Amino acid sequence: MIPQPNDRQQRASAYALKPLAALSFLSGCYVIYHILVQKPEKLKRMYHRIILAMNICLLPYAITDFVGTWAMPAGTPYRLGALGNQTTCTIQGFLSIVFSFAVPYYYSSLSIYSCFAVRNSFKEESYRHIEKWIHLSAVCISLPVAVFFAAIEGINPNATVCYAAEFPPNCANDPGVPCERGGDSVSMMIKKIYALCIIFVTFVIPPMALLYLRASIKKVNRDTKGSVGKKKMIESFRKRALKDLSAQSGLYLLSFWSTHIIGYVYFSFYLITGKFSDDISILSGCCTSVQGVVLVLVYFRLEAKTANRGDVACKVHSAEVERQQGDSGNNKFTVSDIRESARCYKPRESIGSERKYSFHIFDGEADESSPWAKFLNPDDYSEDDDDFEENDDLDYGN
Repeated sequence: MIPQPNDRQQRASAYALKPLAALSFLSGCYVIYHILVQKPEKLKRMYHRIILAMNICLLPYAITDFVGTWAMPAGTPYRLGALGNQTTCTIQGFLSIVFSFAVPYYYSSLSIYSCFAVRNSFKEESYRHIEKWIHLSAVCISLPVAVFFAAIEGINPNATVCYAAEFPPNCANDPGVPCERGGDSVSMMIKKIYALCIIFVTFVIPPMALLYLRASIKKVNRDTKGSVGKKKMIESFRKRALKDLSAQSGLYLLSFWSTHIIGYVYFSFYLITGKFSDDISILSGCCTSVQGVVLVLVYFRLEAKTANRGDVACKVHSAEVERQQGDSGNNKFTVSDIRESARCYKPRESIGSERKYSFHIFDGEADESSPWAKFLNPDDYSEDDDDFEENDDLDYGN
């Protein structure tokens, strides 16, 4: 006989998720408002379009968590606050199945996107074709699963919301309790495969993509010993890019995993032992319900790290101007050089000084607008760099 939830657990199932889901809903609404109304120019960049789609998917997911046990059929045993019927339960479960995958999928896809963006020097026209596949996969994977469970009456009351589950709860693991809805071997197998797919998308793809990205940057990172001028400065920026990549990857992964790790560890434990815990299930639901707040904090935190990004481009331009001034045979300046010098003019400082700058691994700006494009492309060692090698006495430390 599987133990049923006590009064405390029933109250937690009914009410614990509601304030967290409300905060996630408001967070998602703010990000959507920020991108569509406050900063509509961000829609020109794929990164922000993915963020927008993710937060749009977050809204129905937060709503289903907020509604919680209210959507369960009235009279459902051990479910406090059950006021609905089987139709409301099926609708809630259908949305939960679709968007419980779509939100982490979009967040995971950012790691794939960053690989394409950095490897293509943020030239979006070179990797724009992946965007349609990102959006299609967000629903094409989960939608058939939701349709399947709805068709076989496999959407029923679960711990905190209606989901792909058997009824009575846990009847599949209790030989003494026959299942009235769901619980057959096929549906249970599909449920486990679907859960394993979510775990793979959440915990395998993001670190693999970011490790590949780090390896790609490190591959073009050369030893600066013996390098001078612009080449040495570029290598220095590449090393700083690796440092920023590590910090941002840690923020991205740890914040993402913090909202899902408990649920997936518990699910793995459940698959191995067959034991069910209402307390851990409720805690897992609370963690995933608050993910909207976590996502908005990470989004604006990464945005803040690009505030001084323009300083890097100005440094490189200043270095090139100084080189031209130091070359008596090449004192030719264009109108664009003069304009750029005026834009970047600041009190004179050392090129090698520790001035704050940042590399954004999800930066979707165009190539000519991104100062990092010229630092991360291994083909940057061109004729321009050879010119610097011929001027070994060039001094950037004035």
